[in-house]
Amino acid sequence: MPCGPRMCAYPTRWSRSVWHHLSKLFNCARASLILLLVCYCQSSYAALLPPDFISAVVSLGTTQTIQEPGKPPLTRWITVGTGFFYGYLVHSDPAPDKRKYAVYLITAAHVVKGLAEAGKTNIEIRIDATDKSNSEKFEIPLSGWFFHPSLDLTATPIPIQLLKQKGLQNSFFSSDEHTFTISQMNEVGAAAGDDIFVPGFPMGLSGERRNYVIVRRGAIARISELLEGASKKFLIDAFVFPGNSGGPVILKPEIISIQGTKSNSKAALIGVVLSYESYIDTAISQQTKRARITFEENSGLAEVLPIDFVNELVKERAEQLWRAEMERDSAASLQNAPLPSQQNSPMQAKE
Repeated sequence: MPCGPRMCAYPTRWSRSVWHHLSKLFNCARASLILLLVCYCQSSYAALLPPDFISAVVSLGTTQTIQEPGKPPLTRWITVGTGFFYGYLVHSDPAPDKRKYAVYLITAAHVVKGLAEAGKTNIEIRIDATDKSNSEKFEIPLSGWFFHPSLDLTATPIPIQLLKQKGLQNSFFSSDEHTFTISQMNEVGAAAGDDIFVPGFPMGLSGERRNYVIVRRGAIARISELLEGASKKFLIDAFVFPGNSGGPVILKPEIISIQGTKSNSKAALIGVVLSYESYIDTAISQQTKRARITFEENSGLAEVLPIDFVNELVKERAEQLWRAEMERDSAASLQNAPLPSQQNSPMQAKE
């Protein structure tokens, strides 16, 4: 029987009504999903940078006595650079509490060499108490540092167990869990534009009585050269200043990724800050047409050494320390004490 106008109109109106309701439900579900993702990101923002990562960052500098007329001498802490505690895995175990680490203080070599050129024989580090009270200062002879043969990188062993006994911060970046090497950055798809954190003490802003780390956000500016083996460094888009040198660069976790890219669920140490890239501008004399004054500015770009070179720097010494511990048959009594022991470190408490 032919379909009349009234019979054909009813299914059409019904279909449109169903489609209208389905569209509203879809839009509502999409809006709810976006809202949930935004709320999740906001609620988890504080956890994007683990607190132990902040605790592993320490201030390097000197103590200066300032004498003003008519006033008693004032002792002030002067920060010259940033460092961080780094634990190189020397004995692996499926159980995390049975792993052994050799722990070092890492920084840029020019921080230590700069003090030597200024006539200093020691460099001081300031380590916070775990109970949020004051910090304690330690002296490390400049002779106690060892340097990378060709790169701006240096390290010194740290008696991390002693710090723990004294109630001082003893967190460290572990080489097996808290880092991304070049190959691992390739695996997770690290690329230009990825967000980073740069903790440190720019311009000597470290706090009067204890370390108050300043964390700045930035992004990877150029890393393809490094990942392809054409360079030993990569660039970040982040303002760093004197005082940041030697500090860690941490890749920010990203739970959301676009099509064709990978997500990364953990924060990871990826490198060490060296220095900012300078931008030099020149004032030209209108009369002589010659350069009269040059201005050097911070370009907002900074050079970073990947963590691979930290491993290269400490690997041989860390393994030697572990073999020495094994030969003394002391490994069984360490009870997860990170290496090296107190006797292996040149660090001494400052009076």
